[in-house]
Amino acid sequence: MEFEFRKDFFSDQATVKLSMDHEAFATWLEQEGQSIPWVEALLVNISAVQKRVVTDFKLVGSEFSLLLNNDEAQVINHSLLNDFDEVDLEGDLSFYDLEIEASCGFDDFKNFIESWSEFLHSQ
Repeated sequence: MEFEFRKDFFSDQATVKLSMDHEAFATWLEQEGQSIPWVEALLVNISAVQKRVVTDFKLVGSEFSLLLNNDEAQVINHSLLNDFDEVDLEGDLSFYDLEIEASCGFDDFKNFIESWSEFLHSQ
C-alpha cells in the first residue's frame, strides 16, 4: 500500500493520500486518528493481534469501524452495516464504495499506522 502524509497548515490537521483501492483508510484515519494517544492505543492493539494475544480486534469510530485480524485489516463505513436494498441505477451501475470500504493485508496496515505515528510525532 502506497501512502503519503501531509500537514494542512490552515486546519492544523494531518492528511493522508492513498491509492484508489484504499481511500476509505485515508478518510477513516483523517477522521479518527489525529490524536497521538489514540494512535498509540491502536498500535498496542495491533501488537496484541500480531502476538495472537487476541484473535481479532474491532474499533468502532464515529463513521467507520476497523476490523482487524492476523491476516487483514478492513475499514467499513457504518452506512454499509445497515440493512438496505441497493437501488438499481439503470442496470449495471452501483454505489461507489471505494471511499467507504477498504481492506489490506495485516503487515501493510501495521506499516501504515506505524508510519502515521512517526509522522504525527514529527509535527
